[in-house]
This record gives sequence, structure tokens and C-alpha cells, in this order.
Amino acid sequence: MRIWGQVTVTQDPEIKSIKQGETVTISCKTSQPISGCNDCVSWYQQKPGEAPKLLIYYIRRLQSGTPSRFSGSGSDYGSDFTLTISGVQTEDTGDYYCRSYHNGGVFTHIIVQKQFLNHCPSVSLLPPSSLQISGDSAALLCLLSSYSPQGALVSWTLDGSEVTEGVVTSAESEQNGRYSRSSVLTLSKARWEEGELYVCRVTHDGAPHEASFHKSLC
Repeated sequence: MRIWGQVTVTQDPEIKSIKQGETVTISCKTSQPISGCNDCVSWYQQKPGEAPKLLIYYIRRLQSGTPSRFSGSGSDYGSDFTLTISGVQTEDTGDYYCRSYHNGGVFTHIIVQKQFLNHCPSVSLLPPSSLQISGDSAALLCLLSSYSPQGALVSWTLDGSEVTEGVVTSAESEQNGRYSRSSVLTLSKARWEEGELYVCRVTHDGAPHEASFHKSLC
């Protein structure tokens, strides 16, 4: 809060953390009405390391170059004013100043958290190659791709029983907000020959997904 003469300007909230796509409203209040001085209230945005940039002037008029998701409201003879950002984007993170003719301005710090929609994983199971089968072991590869958020869990079953020995699961990797990972089940040649149904089970965001391989059907 700053004071210029007898007029006090306050702004709420001081810090706001929201998710991408949401709507945020910042309130600005003067202790006295602005008496029809509609050019007395303007809104500025300041990003780290940059000078403040005018967004809105005359209470509600957009400065050239200001995206349409920004809007201002308030009465020409009032003391309550708002800045609204509809469908906020990550690039909107920064400080927002309500500036009155009566004072130097106060600010609200906005933090926008990147938000991605939930996407189910694509799960595929690749059997061992004929070259592997002719050797001393066999390895099955389970691939998970294009899912979000992260946190997909992988388990294996062989003929209905869970298998933990010989399982190696990679860390999750991210690209453009989508995640992927892989899991390998390595078996001895004898165990491979005894088994019939191999299943890679995936749990993501509380929902099950799986891919299976019937050896006798290949």
C-alpha cells in the first residue's frame, strides 16, 4: 500500500497462484472516489527484468497490443476497480499494478502454473525376437507413451501371477507435456518356454490399462 496526499490505494490479493486456463480477478480500491477522472486508473504488467508495460488505461480501455483476455472494470465516479484475465496463460506470470493518478501504484504478484489435460497412456507389448528365443533368455518390452500427468506404474504377470524378478522399468521422460516410459521383463529360456500368457499392466491416474501376449497365438 502507498499513500499520496490524502488518498490511499489498496490492491487484493498480494500474491495469487492459479492454473493455466483459469480466470483471475485483481481488485483495486481507492479510499476516495476518483470524481469522474476516468484517466486516473490504469493497469500495468511487469515481468522479471523488464520495465512495467501498460495494459489498460481509462479504467477499461485496452492498450494497443494487449490481448483480449485482459479486461478492466469500474465506475467513472467510483472507488472500486478490477482487472480480469480470462483463460490465463503461463506468459501472464508477473506483477500487476493498479496505478492511480493519486499515487505511485500497488501490485499483485501472479503465478500461473502450467496445466495439462489428462491423457491415457498408449500401451504396447513386444515379444522376444526369434534370435533371443534361440539363446539362453527371452525379453519382453512394454512401451508406454503419450500420457499425462506423470506417475504411470508398471507391473507384469505371467499366467496370472505377478512377476517382479527380471523386471527393469525406466524413468519417465517428458516432451511437450506428455510422458513416456518402458519396462522390460527378462526370463530364462526355460521359464519362457513354460509360460503362455504375458501381461504388462499399467496404472495411470487411478485407471488400469494393459497389453498382453499369448505365446500360442503368435
